[in-house]
Order: sequence, then structure tokens, then C-alpha cells
Amino acid sequence: MGKSGNENAILTGIASVEDSEVCFIPDPTDDAVAYLSAMRDSKLWIESERPDFYSNELRLAVEVMRVDDHPPVGKLHNPTLAREAHLEREIRSAFPSMDRDIPISVIADTGLPSEEDHNFTAYRDAFARVVGDHAARVTAYRENQPGHALAFLVHDESSAYARVEASIAPPSNGTVFPGRAHFWFLDFFFIQIIAESGVDFVFWHTPYKHMWRIDAFGLRTKVELPTLIVYDVAAMTDWDGPMIFEPSQIVSVEE
Repeated sequence: MGKSGNENAILTGIASVEDSEVCFIPDPTDDAVAYLSAMRDSKLWIESERPDFYSNELRLAVEVMRVDDHPPVGKLHNPTLAREAHLEREIRSAFPSMDRDIPISVIADTGLPSEEDHNFTAYRDAFARVVGDHAARVTAYRENQPGHALAFLVHDESSAYARVEASIAPPSNGTVFPGRAHFWFLDFFFIQIIAESGVDFVFWHTPYKHMWRIDAFGLRTKVELPTLIVYDVAAMTDWDGPMIFEPSQIVSVEE
């Protein structure tokens, strides 16, 4: 799902996250809690070039980025984004009086098989590339907003994933299979990138990670997963929470 690449829409989307959907890592430090509260108040923020937003009142600057799990297909790097852009153009053409500043949310169906549309290796590669590219500019961000703490806001449009036994073939759409949720927010691969990013805080928004399980009564119930993870990077120095996941055992549970 896309929001027309609008950084402002991504920032304001944080306000819709309920407290029960937030996970603080390693703990809800005073600064992390205060900055999350500020992220939910759009009136506090001033738009700029780099980083994308800052607040002199809070002494905090925020750089926004977007990550997904769609693998490259030939010269077309991202079929979902291409489909979203096409649908957005159609919508704006149908409503020419619509203000260009109004963001359009689009859910695009590429028609691709699950493994081609949502791929864990592509997800890891995209996260490393996107966050790494922004991390390389951290010095410039800090020079542009001296004296401000710096945060990354990662808008993650990937699907949920599960860990399965190596002997199990990748499940097809609509099938029930034994497995456990992939806790992306504890995955050592992602945690290391966050810890080495050079920023003070990372807000990782994952609104499309939905997963269901069959309970002891045979009923389909939703797995409770966080929608927003807030990392206080300095407080993670002695944190021993990361988990190791074998990529070959991780499969998409997109329906």
C-alpha cells in the first residue's frame, strides 16, 4: 500500500497508532516516550529539505524513508510502486479539481505469486540499502540541524513473515502450516543496521504486518504484533534481546 511518497502523510500516520500497538526497545525511556508523543502532533513540525522535519521546541529532527519487500523484476525495480503510481494518476485524472497536496492511499494488486510479490531476501536487501543510504548522510543531517537529536522514521510496507521448519516447502496462499511469527523488530540483521545507523532514535512503522493462527479450539485468531517500534539507540548498548533468524526458513504469510 502506498501514500504517494508523501513524507508528511507518513509522519501524520503515526498519530493513528494506538498505545497498545507500540513496542519500545530496549525500554520506554523518558526521551523515547516524549518523542513518540511529539511525533503524534503534526503542529510541532517544520518541513525542510534534509532532514525532512524538525522541531526547535523539541530539539529533534526526523528523516523519513520508505521500505518494502518487493523484489526487482527486470528493469522494473518495483512492480507494486509502478502499479500504485498508475492508479494514482488515474484517480487524479478522474478528479481534476482535487488538491495536489491531498495524499492518495492506494492498495495495488500486482497479480504476482506471493514469493515474487513479497520476498524476505528482497526485504532484507531493501532495508539495508535504504537505511544505509540515509545513515551515510547522518553527518549532513546533523550539520543542517545542529543541537537537535536525530531520528529515522521508517515506513515499512512489507507483509508479515513466519519461520517454518527447513523441511517444509513454502506454503501456498490460503494454506495452514506449522510455524512461528518472524519478529522483525528483534531480528539481529535489522537490529545491527539500526544500532550502527548513527541516529539517536528509530521509529519503525509496520502497518501491514498481519498474521493469523489457529488456536486450540480450531478458531482463526489474529496474532498480536506491534505496529510501531521505537528504538532508543543509545540505550541499546548492553541490550541482549536480538534473535538470529535463518533467512531460508522465513516465508511470507501475505494472503
